[in-house]
Amino acid sequence: MQMYPIRYSFILLLTSMILLLTTPQELWAGQVDRFVARLKTQYQKSPQLKVFSLNYHYLGASDPYQRWDYQTPERYMALRMVEIDLEKKHFFEKDIHHFPDGQTFNRVQFQNDTESLFYDKNGLTLGKRIIRQSLDTFEELRGFVFGNIDFLAVKELLEENNIRGRVSLNQGTETETTSLTHTNSDDHIVEYIFDNNSLRLVSIENKTQQRRFVYDDYQTTDGITFARSIHKYFGGEKQPSFIHRIDQLRILDKIDPVRFIVPKEFGPIISGGDGILTAKEIAQDLYLVTDSSATRNSLFKITGNQITVFGAAGNTEAAEKTIKLIHNQFPKKKIASVYVTHPHHSQIAGLKTFADQGITILSDSYSIAAIKAYPRFINDIDKFKFETIENDQITSDTHFYVLENMQAKRQGFIFFKESGILFQSHFLQIPHDNTIPKVIPGYTKTFIDFVRSKQLKINRIVANYRNNNISVEVMNKVYTTRF
Repeated sequence: MQMYPIRYSFILLLTSMILLLTTPQELWAGQVDRFVARLKTQYQKSPQLKVFSLNYHYLGASDPYQRWDYQTPERYMALRMVEIDLEKKHFFEKDIHHFPDGQTFNRVQFQNDTESLFYDKNGLTLGKRIIRQSLDTFEELRGFVFGNIDFLAVKELLEENNIRGRVSLNQGTETETTSLTHTNSDDHIVEYIFDNNSLRLVSIENKTQQRRFVYDDYQTTDGITFARSIHKYFGGEKQPSFIHRIDQLRILDKIDPVRFIVPKEFGPIISGGDGILTAKEIAQDLYLVTDSSATRNSLFKITGNQITVFGAAGNTEAAEKTIKLIHNQFPKKKIASVYVTHPHHSQIAGLKTFADQGITILSDSYSIAAIKAYPRFINDIDKFKFETIENDQITSDTHFYVLENMQAKRQGFIFFKESGILFQSHFLQIPHDNTIPKVIPGYTKTFIDFVRSKQLKINRIVANYRNNNISVEVMNKVYTTRF
């Protein structure tokens, strides 16, 4: 009977010695190892997807500087249908976007062993033409797909070989979750939060990229348990940037080869432009600036020794190239002003380049207010010089119109009366090959009605995007399209 107390004391002493020899870091690392081991055991039960389809829809938060009013938040609806083969690195994806302004995109892309192609079924952006993409497109799409499926989203963490070196654990005593912080292969700091009881993924936050995905509404369908709801927060926003709902996740035997066949009515395959800007006189003292793709077009008008630029401030690179081209071609002329049709990123992001050279920005009062509030210009706005343009204002040969419409709260266009050339940005979007889109937004018909009401004698329409030579005949055909 005397041996039990002695043996018990010995065990206590031995335990104390072990604890003294074990550092807190080692104890904590052991907890990390044990928790990750539990996760691996749990997630081994998830299906090993190789070929599968994923259908989902979502509400996206529109960038306020790319929609109707920079002061009014909007959301758009999108549907995506993806089939992907992880082993062959093949995919097929169809996406449909419905925007509040009436624009509808219906796009298809796919990749097989030899090519990755993209085409636009609605014809709004590309017409019948096809874009050849990089074969790296698969990896980009794979990343999007994995982020939408909870048990795939954790693969990078569970496949980490250096758990103790790159993963830390934070288990709050009063919470029902456990947090793991992972320094991934890109040296991004990523926090994973799991439910302690079910070990289901609650959220992933890439702190380096400021992106947080929250997973919820776990359901089991056809033997597969997954989160049907994903809220995505970008840039530290408190409201979700995207609200996702997964409609179907289905295992496939293979992707049907017919998915990799482009319909006969589409073609040819095109490549990007050379990026080399040229300036061509299309009317007296009126020049068109574009590159080989004609993806983006601008104009400049010479009046005496002064030049006004139209539609060249979409980004810093375009602004710099345009200014340099004009200076080289007309070294004795001065760029006095640049006209902005409406305050979207794609129109104003390069304005600082003009402002830095003392060039006056011409636009309507609403657009000027939006430019002054543009976050990227806050520290430099005092350098900007503005001149307000009114609707129906005429300056020499240049006639300015400013309309209220569903695409932008205020949007202007310019008509050069002597030459019959009209310059506009988004009212009339016609692809380079003059394909008539299957669906057009209502504001396009509003624009055409306005042009007709003014009885403008148009010879050529230069669009800021995609097509710099739209005829009146094409415009009239567009008017008969449904919306």
